Amino acid sequence: MNDPDEVVKGLEIIKELKKGPWPSYITETEKTRYPLKLYAASLYLKRDLWTTGGYVSVPGVPTGILMRVTSRPDIGESANVVRVYLPSGNFVTSKMLRNLADFADKYGVSMVHAITTSEDFEIPGIPKERIRDFVAEFRSSGMEVGSTGDAFRNTTTCVGPALCEYATFDTPKFRDDFYNRFNDYAKYPTFPHKLKLKISGCPLDCARASQKGDIAIIGSWEGAPLIIREKLKLLSEKEMLEIVNGCPTGAISLKDGELNIEGNLCTQCMKCVKLSKGSILPGEKKKYLLYVGGKLRGKKGPFTAKLVEKMDDPYQAFDIIERIINVYIENAARKERLGDMIFRIGMKNFLDLIEKEEKPYHIKDLRTNIFYKVSEEEKTKMLEELKKSLGGE
Repeated sequence: MNDPDEVVKGLEIIKELKKGPWPSYITETEKTRYPLKLYAASLYLKRDLWTTGGYVSVPGVPTGILMRVTSRPDIGESANVVRVYLPSGNFVTSKMLRNLADFADKYGVSMVHAITTSEDFEIPGIPKERIRDFVAEFRSSGMEVGSTGDAFRNTTTCVGPALCEYATFDTPKFRDDFYNRFNDYAKYPTFPHKLKLKISGCPLDCARASQKGDIAIIGSWEGAPLIIREKLKLLSEKEMLEIVNGCPTGAISLKDGELNIEGNLCTQCMKCVKLSKGSILPGEKKKYLLYVGGKLRGKKGPFTAKLVEKMDDPYQAFDIIERIINVYIENAARKERLGDMIFRIGMKNFLDLIEKEEKPYHIKDLRTNIFYKVSEEEKTKMLEELKKSLGGE
């Protein structure tokens, strides 16, 4: 049978991608069992022919396995993607990598999607009839299948102090301790929809916690960053002026060769820290920020997470997370993300439900938190000023 026109034209694009002196991913893909004709058609049509098809129910895996279906079954068959839990901080051993490659060869299409944005590996292309055997053998090798359904998805964290000098706490250990307490919520579909916890050790937020985390923990500090004066002296005047001019709030000044930072103006953007070559570091008075409601997709579109609590110890978050879970289960509609629920009921009601009192940092300004509230006193004052401006009493 002749290939459809979009496949024929797509394969011409494939040929072009193999040309040149550089390594070609197409050449590597041809070594696998990936449906290359389906990919070729998608290149020509300029759209993805894969879509999510829900979950495959597998005995012993309550959260299910991710199903991938194709809109063009005449070109390529639908298949499934199995997520794999990784050690915290992505400290994957060579033995684990070899095992994953062996499983991908035996059950999948000889491909591995390595270290996704959800901090896991994915083995694509496993037929439905082989998933049960895969799971049994996979677990017997000492590895575990990751979460897919309406549960805590694979928790993401930055590498923390194992690599980064900016980390304010041990993020991989925090992730391990989180699973020790909330493991059942990761293994069994308990929620109205999925929940993602993401952890970043500093405001650079390498785990994209504030963007993608239904619940996010981010290391921060209070006041000004820490200045290492001895190292600062090694910077040229030009480099110090770059630090001063790079501050978005004008918190940094340079006078008589002395650099100073006003802590009340600092928003922990980390720009000065990145430019300082180790002479400016996160402040000594550590704080840990708990955000809620971040997501890239959902019924109401993308949301940036909202600040709920500033903590002196990151582990204070666990009790708050427990309350958030209960409120989410009791108040969210079916397939409603946490951020969508908060948008629907209002941040004030959400804070009341999780028994958190409103604090100044909830309503300070849009620069530090997108939850903004006008008090009744301010509202009355604004109405009075408006009346006067209109010539009223």
